[in-house]
Amino acid sequence: MRKLFLLSLVFCTFTLWAQQLNFPLNYEMNNRLERYIPMGSRLITTAKPYNMSELQAAIGDSALQELGFDLDSSKAGFRFGGLKGDMLAAFSKQRKFYFAVNPVLDMQFGYDSNDKSMKYTAGYGVKFDANLGKKVSLSFTYQGVTEDYWRQTAQYAQQYGVLTGYRKATFKGDRVNSQLFSGYLSYSPNKYVNLQVGNDKQFWGDGYRSLFISDNASNAPYLKITTNFWRIKYIYLLNVMRYGPISGYGVENRPSEFKTKYGSYHLISVDVAKWMQFTFFEGVTWFHADSNRVRGLEFSYLIPVAFIRPVEFALGSPDNVVLGVGMKFKASPKQIFYTQIMLDDMDVAAARRGRGFYRTKIAAQFGYKAYDIFKLKHLDFQTEVNIVRPFVYAHKAPEQSFTNFNQSLAHPMGANFLESVSFLNFWHKHWVASAKFQYVMQGIDNLYEHKGSNIFISDFLIGPDLNKAYGNRFLQGRRLNLMNVEVRGGYLINPKINLSAEAFLHFRQQKTDFYKQNNLFFGISLRTNMFNRYTDF
Repeated sequence: MRKLFLLSLVFCTFTLWAQQLNFPLNYEMNNRLERYIPMGSRLITTAKPYNMSELQAAIGDSALQELGFDLDSSKAGFRFGGLKGDMLAAFSKQRKFYFAVNPVLDMQFGYDSNDKSMKYTAGYGVKFDANLGKKVSLSFTYQGVTEDYWRQTAQYAQQYGVLTGYRKATFKGDRVNSQLFSGYLSYSPNKYVNLQVGNDKQFWGDGYRSLFISDNASNAPYLKITTNFWRIKYIYLLNVMRYGPISGYGVENRPSEFKTKYGSYHLISVDVAKWMQFTFFEGVTWFHADSNRVRGLEFSYLIPVAFIRPVEFALGSPDNVVLGVGMKFKASPKQIFYTQIMLDDMDVAAARRGRGFYRTKIAAQFGYKAYDIFKLKHLDFQTEVNIVRPFVYAHKAPEQSFTNFNQSLAHPMGANFLESVSFLNFWHKHWVASAKFQYVMQGIDNLYEHKGSNIFISDFLIGPDLNKAYGNRFLQGRRLNLMNVEVRGGYLINPKINLSAEAFLHFRQQKTDFYKQNNLFFGISLRTNMFNRYTDF
C-alpha cells in the first residue's frame, strides 16, 4: 500500500493544477447546505464529503456565499477574515491559486452538577487548504485535544487505547490526550472524474448516522476514485486500517501492537428521478496476514468495476463482505425521507425456520428531514431510527470486523440496539440554536457471554460448537437504556469555518439492571466545529 500511495502522490503532483477541495463533513454545515440543493439538480447527496466544484455547479455561487464562502475572484491579494471567509488567505485572480490557513478549536467548559466538578475539552489545531490551478487541490489538518469531560470517552479510551474520533489515548491524571493528522490530495482531470489520495474520513448516507461507512472511527489512509456521469455517481474506495489483536474477549489496547487490515468499498448511486435517488453499497474487509500466509493487498479486490461477492467467493470466501441499499425520497422541496438497509450476513434457509439464527445480520435506518417548518425560515427538523440486530459488523475472524483503530466504521453503538435520534435546528443571520434528543435501547454482553453487541470479538464466542447459534433475539442480553438531551444556542462568528460561541445544557442518563448514572452539564463553548466527533454512545 505504501508503494501505491507514493505512485498516486507522484502522479497527482506532476499532473499539477484545482479547485477540488472537499466541503467539511460536519453535520451542522451539511444540514445548512442541503436546503439549497434543488430538486433535479442531479447532485448525489449520499456520498460525503462533497467536492466543492460539484457543489458550485449544483447550487450556484449565491448559495455558497450565503453559507459564508467568499467567492470573489475579481482581484488577487491577501485577506484576514473575521466574520466571514478564511482567517488568513492568499489568492490570485480567478482563484486558480489559493492558500488558506484556519484555526481548529474545540473549547468547551462546563459544570457537572452531579459530580459537582468542572469539566472541559480543550481542542486545538490548524487547517491548511490550497488550490493549485483548476484541477488540483490539497488540504492538511492537525488536531490535538486534552479533556476531562465525557466519562464514556475516558472509559472507552482505557478499554481500547484510543480516544474516540482521534488516535492513541494517553492519560495524565484525569485528563485524556490525543492528536490526529489528516489530509488529502485531490485531482480532477475533467468534470467526470476525481482522484484522491490521503488520510481522512468518509460518510456514506443521508442521515445523522450511516450504517454503511461513517466518520465515527479514526482516519484511514485511502485511495478514492469518484466518477460522475449522466445521473450516476460511482465511488471506489480503498482503506488501509489498523486493528487491535483479539484474544477471546480481550482486545489489545496498545496502538503500538495494532496490525494492518484493508477495506475495499464500492458505492453506486443513481438519480432515478427528480424526487428519488437509489444507492447500492458493497464492501469487503480482510487482514494483512492469516495463519497460513501473508496476504497483503488482495489484488482481486482492487479492480474498481468488479462486484465484490463473486470475487470473494472465488477466493474461498475468507473475508467479511457487507452489502447495502439506500433510498432518498424528496416529497417536496423541503421534505425528505431516507433509508438504508445493510446486510452483513444471511442464511436464508435458517432465517426461514424462524429460530433466531445468529447469522441473520441485518441493519436498517429510516429518517425524515423537513426545512422551514411552521413556515419559519431556517427552522429545520430531523428524526431518525436506527435498528441493528445482534452480531452485525462482527465476523468469525475478529480481525476482519467492520472497525478501524478499535472504533466502529459505522455506528458508534456497535450492534444489537434500537436508536431514535431527533434534532431541531434554527439559524438566523449569525444567531444559531439547536436541540437534540436521543434514546437508545441495547442488549449488551454479559461477562464472558457473547450476546451480539460487541463487534470486535469473534461470532464463534456465542458457544462451543455453535450450540447457541439458534435462539438469538433482538436486544438479548443485559438491557442498557441511554438518553441524551442537549440544547445549545449562541452566535455564529464565522460561517465559513463554523466558528461559534455558544452556551449549552446537556443531560445524559445511562441505566442498566445493575446501575443508573445521571449527568447534567451546563457551560459555554468556542468551536470551529468543521468535523464530527461522536460522544453519544
